Amino acid sequence: MSKSTAYFVLVMLVCWTAVIAAADYFVLGTTVRQYLSGSFAQTRCEIVKSEVTTHEGSLHSGLTVEYAYAVNGKDYRGWRYRYDDAYSSIAGADVAQHIRKWTEHTAYYDPKNPANSVLATGVDGGDLMLILFAVPVNAVMVLLWSWGGAWLRESWRVPAAGGVRIRRRDGKIRVRLGGLSAPAAGVAAMGGAAFVATFPVVALIGLSPSMEAMEWIWMAVIAVAAAAFCWTTVRNASGKYDMLIDEQSQAITLPQTARRRQPVTFSRGEMAGVCLQRRVSRLSSGSFYSFLPALERREAGAGIKREAVAPCGWTEEKGRAFSEWLAGQLGVEFAGVVEEEARSVG
Repeated sequence: MSKSTAYFVLVMLVCWTAVIAAADYFVLGTTVRQYLSGSFAQTRCEIVKSEVTTHEGSLHSGLTVEYAYAVNGKDYRGWRYRYDDAYSSIAGADVAQHIRKWTEHTAYYDPKNPANSVLATGVDGGDLMLILFAVPVNAVMVLLWSWGGAWLRESWRVPAAGGVRIRRRDGKIRVRLGGLSAPAAGVAAMGGAAFVATFPVVALIGLSPSMEAMEWIWMAVIAVAAAAFCWTTVRNASGKYDMLIDEQSQAITLPQTARRRQPVTFSRGEMAGVCLQRRVSRLSSGSFYSFLPALERREAGAGIKREAVAPCGWTEEKGRAFSEWLAGQLGVEFAGVVEEEARSVG
Protein backbone atom coordinates (compact mmCIF):
# COMPACT_ATOMS: atom_id res chain seq x y z
CA MET A 1 0.00 0.00 0.00
CA SER A 2 1.39 3.40 -0.97
CA LYS A 3 1.81 6.13 1.63
CA SER A 4 -0.80 8.35 -0.03
CA THR A 5 -3.33 5.50 0.08
CA ALA A 6 -2.48 4.71 3.69
CA TYR A 7 -2.88 8.35 4.73
CA PHE A 8 -6.25 8.48 2.96
CA VAL A 9 -7.33 5.35 4.85
CA LEU A 10 -6.20 6.92 8.13
CA VAL A 11 -8.17 10.11 7.43
CA MET A 12 -11.28 8.05 6.69
CA LEU A 13 -10.64 6.06 9.87
CA VAL A 14 -10.50 9.28 11.91
CA CYS A 15 -13.85 10.41 10.45
CA TRP A 16 -15.41 7.00 11.05
CA THR A 17 -14.07 6.96 14.60
CA ALA A 18 -15.68 10.33 15.31
CA VAL A 19 -19.06 8.99 14.18
CA ILE A 20 -18.70 5.79 16.22
CA ALA A 21 -17.51 7.74 19.27
CA ALA A 22 -20.59 9.97 19.10
CA ALA A 23 -22.86 6.92 18.90
CA ASP A 24 -21.00 5.27 21.78
CA TYR A 25 -21.38 8.42 23.85
CA PHE A 26 -25.16 8.35 23.50
CA VAL A 27 -25.51 4.60 24.07
CA LEU A 28 -23.02 4.22 26.93
CA GLY A 29 -23.69 7.66 28.40
CA THR A 30 -27.41 7.11 28.75
CA THR A 31 -26.85 3.58 30.05
CA VAL A 32 -24.55 4.91 32.78
CA ARG A 33 -27.04 7.63 33.68
CA GLN A 34 -29.82 5.06 33.76
CA TYR A 35 -27.73 2.91 36.11
CA LEU A 36 -26.97 5.87 38.40
CA SER A 37 -30.66 6.73 38.57
CA GLY A 38 -31.09 3.66 40.76
CA SER A 39 -29.85 5.75 43.69
CA PHE A 40 -32.23 8.67 43.07
CA ALA A 41 -34.69 9.91 45.67
CA GLN A 42 -38.44 9.39 45.21
CA THR A 43 -41.42 11.69 45.20
CA ARG A 44 -45.00 11.62 43.92
CA CYS A 45 -45.80 13.21 40.58
CA GLU A 46 -48.87 13.91 38.46
CA ILE A 47 -48.85 12.85 34.81
CA VAL A 48 -49.64 15.89 32.66
CA LYS A 49 -49.08 14.26 29.26
CA SER A 50 -48.79 10.64 28.13
CA GLU A 51 -48.88 9.82 24.42
CA VAL A 52 -47.66 7.03 22.18
CA THR A 53 -45.24 8.25 19.52
CA THR A 54 -43.33 6.63 16.67
CA HIS A 55 -39.60 7.18 16.44
CA GLU A 56 -38.44 8.30 13.01
CA GLY A 57 -36.84 5.41 11.16
CA SER A 58 -37.83 2.93 13.89
CA LEU A 59 -40.23 -0.02 13.85
CA HIS A 60 -41.29 0.29 17.49
CA SER A 61 -43.40 2.85 19.31
CA GLY A 62 -42.12 5.34 21.84
CA LEU A 63 -43.60 7.47 24.57
CA THR A 64 -43.99 11.22 25.04
CA VAL A 65 -44.53 12.01 28.70
CA GLU A 66 -44.69 15.09 30.91
CA TYR A 67 -45.19 15.15 34.66
CA ALA A 68 -45.23 17.64 37.51
CA TYR A 69 -43.66 17.13 40.94
CA ALA A 70 -42.39 19.13 43.89
CA VAL A 71 -39.18 18.87 45.93
CA ASN A 72 -38.71 20.92 49.11
CA GLY A 73 -41.64 23.12 48.21
CA LYS A 74 -40.38 23.93 44.71
CA ASP A 75 -42.31 22.82 41.60
CA TYR A 76 -40.59 20.96 38.75
CA ARG A 77 -41.54 19.46 35.37
CA GLY A 78 -40.11 16.27 33.94
CA TRP A 79 -40.13 14.94 30.37
CA ARG A 80 -38.29 11.63 30.62
CA TYR A 81 -39.58 8.14 31.13
CA ARG A 82 -35.99 6.90 30.76
CA TYR A 83 -32.79 8.64 29.67
CA ASP A 84 -32.82 6.72 26.38
CA ASP A 85 -36.39 7.56 25.34
CA ALA A 86 -35.19 8.73 21.92
CA TYR A 87 -33.95 5.29 20.80
CA SER A 88 -34.88 2.70 23.45
CA SER A 89 -36.98 -0.33 22.63
CA ILE A 90 -39.62 0.27 25.30
CA ALA A 91 -43.17 -0.69 24.36
CA GLY A 92 -44.65 2.80 24.27
CA ALA A 93 -48.26 1.63 24.00
CA ASP A 94 -47.95 -0.63 27.05
CA VAL A 95 -46.27 2.07 29.14
CA ALA A 96 -48.89 4.66 28.13
CA GLN A 97 -51.63 2.31 29.33
CA HIS A 98 -49.95 2.18 32.73
CA ILE A 99 -49.00 5.86 32.97
CA ARG A 100 -52.23 7.63 32.13
CA LYS A 101 -52.81 11.35 31.99
CA TRP A 102 -53.79 12.97 35.31
CA THR A 103 -52.82 9.92 37.36
CA GLU A 104 -50.24 9.89 40.15
CA HIS A 105 -46.99 7.91 39.97
CA THR A 106 -43.57 7.80 41.54
CA ALA A 107 -40.89 10.04 40.06
CA TYR A 108 -37.16 9.61 40.75
CA TYR A 109 -34.91 12.67 40.97
CA ASP A 110 -31.28 13.49 41.60
CA PRO A 111 -31.05 14.96 45.14
CA LYS A 112 -28.21 17.24 43.97
CA ASN A 113 -30.22 18.44 40.98
CA PRO A 114 -33.97 17.89 41.51
CA ALA A 115 -34.75 19.01 37.94
CA ASN A 116 -33.00 15.84 36.71
CA SER A 117 -35.68 13.14 36.95
CA VAL A 118 -37.08 9.97 35.33
CA LEU A 119 -40.07 7.71 35.83
CA ALA A 120 -38.16 4.42 35.39
CA THR A 121 -34.75 3.66 36.88
CA GLY A 122 -32.08 1.01 36.39
CA VAL A 123 -30.58 -0.80 33.40
CA ASP A 124 -32.72 -3.30 31.48
CA GLY A 125 -32.14 -5.90 28.78
CA GLY A 126 -32.64 -3.35 26.01
CA ASP A 127 -29.64 -1.35 27.26
CA LEU A 128 -27.40 -4.41 27.16
CA MET A 129 -28.72 -5.29 23.70
CA LEU A 130 -27.76 -1.87 22.30
CA ILE A 131 -24.24 -2.25 23.70
CA LEU A 132 -24.07 -5.72 22.15
CA PHE A 133 -24.93 -4.21 18.76
CA ALA A 134 -22.14 -1.66 19.20
CA VAL A 135 -19.41 -4.17 20.08
CA PRO A 136 -18.63 -5.52 16.54
CA VAL A 137 -18.25 -2.04 15.07
CA ASN A 138 -16.03 -0.94 17.94
CA ALA A 139 -13.94 -4.12 17.68
CA VAL A 140 -13.27 -3.44 14.00
CA MET A 141 -12.37 0.16 14.83
CA VAL A 142 -9.90 -0.92 17.54
CA LEU A 143 -8.19 -3.43 15.22
CA LEU A 144 -7.94 -0.86 12.42
CA TRP A 145 -6.39 1.65 14.79
CA SER A 146 -3.94 -1.04 15.91
CA TRP A 147 -2.90 -1.42 12.27
CA GLY A 148 -2.86 2.35 11.74
CA GLY A 149 -0.74 2.96 14.82
CA ALA A 150 1.80 0.34 13.77
CA TRP A 151 1.97 1.79 10.24
CA LEU A 152 2.51 5.33 11.56
CA ARG A 153 5.29 4.16 13.91
CA GLU A 154 7.03 2.38 11.06
CA SER A 155 6.63 5.41 8.77
CA TRP A 156 8.20 7.82 11.27
CA ARG A 157 10.92 5.57 12.67
CA VAL A 158 11.53 1.98 11.71
CA PRO A 159 12.68 0.08 14.84
CA ALA A 160 15.57 -2.37 14.79
CA ALA A 161 14.81 -5.53 12.79
CA GLY A 162 11.46 -4.00 11.80
CA GLY A 163 10.16 -4.17 15.36
CA VAL A 164 9.69 -7.96 15.47
CA ARG A 165 10.03 -9.61 18.85
CA ILE A 166 13.47 -11.25 19.27
CA ARG A 167 14.57 -13.45 22.16
CA ARG A 168 17.87 -15.24 22.76
CA ARG A 169 17.83 -18.43 24.79
CA ASP A 170 19.89 -21.64 24.93
CA GLY A 171 22.06 -20.64 21.98
CA LYS A 172 19.10 -19.94 19.72
CA ILE A 173 17.53 -16.72 18.47
CA ARG A 174 13.73 -16.86 18.51
CA VAL A 175 11.90 -14.46 16.20
CA ARG A 176 8.13 -14.01 16.32
CA LEU A 177 7.19 -13.27 12.74
CA GLY A 178 3.51 -12.46 12.88
CA GLY A 179 0.09 -13.51 13.98
CA LEU A 180 -2.36 -11.79 16.29
CA SER A 181 -1.36 -10.74 19.76
CA ALA A 182 -3.47 -12.10 22.60
CA PRO A 183 -5.29 -8.75 23.18
CA ALA A 184 -6.05 -8.43 19.45
CA ALA A 185 -7.35 -11.99 19.34
CA GLY A 186 -9.61 -11.28 22.32
CA VAL A 187 -11.00 -8.12 20.74
CA ALA A 188 -11.59 -9.85 17.40
CA ALA A 189 -13.31 -12.81 19.09
CA MET A 190 -15.54 -10.53 21.16
CA GLY A 191 -16.56 -8.60 18.06
CA GLY A 192 -17.30 -11.78 16.12
CA ALA A 193 -19.22 -13.39 18.97
CA ALA A 194 -21.30 -10.24 19.53
CA PHE A 195 -22.08 -10.01 15.80
CA VAL A 196 -23.21 -13.65 15.68
CA ALA A 197 -25.25 -13.27 18.88
CA THR A 198 -27.29 -10.32 17.59
CA PHE A 199 -29.22 -12.45 15.08
CA PRO A 200 -30.79 -14.95 17.53
CA VAL A 201 -31.39 -12.11 20.02
CA VAL A 202 -33.57 -10.18 17.57
CA ALA A 203 -35.14 -13.27 15.95
CA LEU A 204 -36.00 -15.15 19.13
CA ILE A 205 -36.26 -12.47 21.83
CA GLY A 206 -37.10 -9.30 19.92
CA LEU A 207 -36.06 -5.72 20.62
CA SER A 208 -37.01 -5.85 24.30
CA PRO A 209 -35.10 -8.83 25.77
CA SER A 210 -35.20 -9.62 29.45
CA MET A 211 -32.27 -8.75 31.67
CA GLU A 212 -31.69 -12.42 32.44
CA ALA A 213 -31.49 -13.36 28.75
CA MET A 214 -28.99 -10.58 28.02
CA GLU A 215 -26.86 -11.53 31.01
CA TRP A 216 -26.53 -15.07 29.64
CA ILE A 217 -25.70 -13.77 26.16
CA TRP A 218 -23.08 -11.40 27.52
CA MET A 219 -21.51 -14.19 29.57
CA ALA A 220 -21.23 -16.27 26.41
CA VAL A 221 -19.65 -13.40 24.44
CA ILE A 222 -17.13 -12.69 27.19
CA ALA A 223 -16.34 -16.41 27.51
CA VAL A 224 -15.54 -16.60 23.78
CA ALA A 225 -13.27 -13.54 24.02
CA ALA A 226 -11.49 -14.94 27.10
CA ALA A 227 -10.99 -18.32 25.39
CA ALA A 228 -9.47 -16.64 22.32
CA PHE A 229 -7.19 -14.54 24.50
CA CYS A 230 -5.97 -17.53 26.52
CA TRP A 231 -5.56 -19.79 23.47
CA THR A 232 -3.51 -17.14 21.62
CA THR A 233 -1.41 -16.51 24.72
CA VAL A 234 -0.56 -20.21 25.01
CA ARG A 235 0.06 -20.54 21.27
CA ASN A 236 2.42 -17.55 21.14
CA ALA A 237 4.24 -18.64 24.30
CA SER A 238 4.81 -22.14 22.91
CA GLY A 239 7.13 -20.81 20.21
CA LYS A 240 5.52 -23.06 17.62
CA TYR A 241 5.27 -20.18 15.17
CA ASP A 242 8.70 -18.64 15.92
CA MET A 243 11.59 -18.62 13.48
CA LEU A 244 14.73 -20.15 15.04
CA ILE A 245 18.36 -19.33 14.27
CA ASP A 246 21.11 -21.48 15.75
CA GLU A 247 23.76 -18.96 16.83
CA GLN A 248 26.59 -21.48 16.44
CA SER A 249 25.77 -23.24 13.17
CA GLN A 250 23.62 -20.41 11.72
CA ALA A 251 21.05 -23.01 10.65
CA ILE A 252 17.59 -21.50 10.35
CA THR A 253 14.21 -23.12 11.04
CA LEU A 254 11.15 -21.54 9.46
CA PRO A 255 7.90 -22.17 11.35
CA GLN A 256 4.59 -23.59 10.19
CA THR A 257 3.52 -20.37 8.49
CA ALA A 258 3.52 -18.91 4.97
CA ARG A 259 1.72 -22.04 3.62
CA ARG A 260 4.25 -24.45 5.16
CA ARG A 261 2.58 -27.53 6.60
CA GLN A 262 5.47 -28.15 8.98
CA PRO A 263 8.66 -26.39 10.13
CA VAL A 264 11.57 -26.50 7.65
CA THR A 265 15.26 -26.27 8.60
CA PHE A 266 18.01 -25.04 6.26
CA SER A 267 21.74 -25.27 6.95
CA ARG A 268 24.07 -22.32 6.52
CA GLY A 269 25.52 -23.91 3.38
CA GLU A 270 22.13 -23.90 1.64
CA MET A 271 21.61 -20.17 2.03
CA ALA A 272 22.72 -17.83 -0.73
CA GLY A 273 21.20 -14.60 0.59
CA VAL A 274 18.15 -12.74 1.83
CA CYS A 275 15.84 -10.66 -0.34
CA LEU A 276 12.63 -8.68 -0.03
CA GLN A 277 9.87 -9.91 -2.33
CA ARG A 278 7.37 -7.34 -3.58
CA ARG A 279 3.82 -8.65 -3.83
CA VAL A 280 1.35 -6.86 -6.10
CA SER A 281 -2.38 -7.11 -5.41
CA ARG A 282 -4.47 -5.69 -8.22
CA LEU A 283 -7.99 -4.60 -7.29
CA SER A 284 -10.60 -2.53 -9.07
CA SER A 285 -9.52 0.47 -6.98
CA GLY A 286 -5.87 0.11 -8.00
CA SER A 287 -2.69 -1.82 -7.28
CA PHE A 288 -1.46 -2.39 -3.74
CA TYR A 289 2.01 -3.50 -2.73
CA SER A 290 3.24 -5.48 0.24
CA PHE A 291 6.66 -6.94 0.99
CA LEU A 292 7.75 -10.35 2.26
CA PRO A 293 11.27 -11.13 3.53
CA ALA A 294 12.55 -14.30 1.89
CA LEU A 295 15.54 -16.62 2.01
CA GLU A 296 17.45 -17.28 -1.20
CA ARG A 297 18.59 -20.88 -0.98
CA ARG A 298 20.56 -23.12 -3.27
CA GLU A 299 18.76 -26.18 -4.56
CA ALA A 300 20.54 -28.89 -6.52
CA GLY A 301 19.61 -28.75 -10.20
CA ALA A 302 17.22 -25.85 -9.68
CA GLY A 303 19.50 -22.89 -9.10
CA ILE A 304 18.27 -20.40 -6.53
CA LYS A 305 14.84 -20.67 -4.94
CA ARG A 306 13.17 -18.25 -2.58
CA GLU A 307 11.42 -19.25 0.63
CA ALA A 308 9.09 -16.65 2.16
CA VAL A 309 9.85 -15.98 5.81
CA ALA A 310 6.92 -13.81 6.90
CA PRO A 311 3.38 -15.24 6.86
CA CYS A 312 1.94 -12.08 5.27
CA GLY A 313 3.04 -8.90 3.59
CA TRP A 314 4.67 -6.04 5.52
CA THR A 315 5.44 -2.44 4.68
CA GLU A 316 8.60 -1.91 2.67
CA GLU A 317 10.29 -0.12 5.57
CA LYS A 318 9.61 -2.91 8.04
CA GLY A 319 10.46 -5.64 5.52
CA ARG A 320 13.75 -4.01 4.56
CA ALA A 321 14.81 -3.44 8.18
CA PHE A 322 14.06 -7.05 9.07
CA SER A 323 15.69 -8.49 5.92
CA GLU A 324 18.90 -6.52 6.52
CA TRP A 325 18.94 -7.70 10.15
CA LEU A 326 18.37 -11.33 9.10
CA ALA A 327 21.11 -11.17 6.46
CA GLY A 328 23.52 -9.87 9.09
CA GLN A 329 22.61 -12.66 11.52
CA LEU A 330 23.16 -15.34 8.86
CA GLY A 331 26.27 -13.75 7.38
CA VAL A 332 24.83 -13.58 3.85
CA GLU A 333 24.14 -10.79 1.36
CA PHE A 334 20.93 -8.76 1.28
CA ALA A 335 19.84 -8.87 -2.37
CA GLY A 336 17.38 -5.99 -2.16
CA VAL A 337 13.83 -5.88 -3.51
CA VAL A 338 12.69 -8.44 -6.10
CA GLU A 339 9.33 -9.36 -7.58
CA GLU A 340 7.44 -12.16 -5.82
CA GLU A 341 7.23 -14.30 -8.96
CA ALA A 342 10.92 -15.09 -8.97
CA ARG A 343 12.68 -16.95 -11.77
CA SER A 344 15.28 -19.54 -11.03
CA VAL A 345 18.87 -18.71 -11.96
CA GLY A 346 21.59 -21.22 -12.67
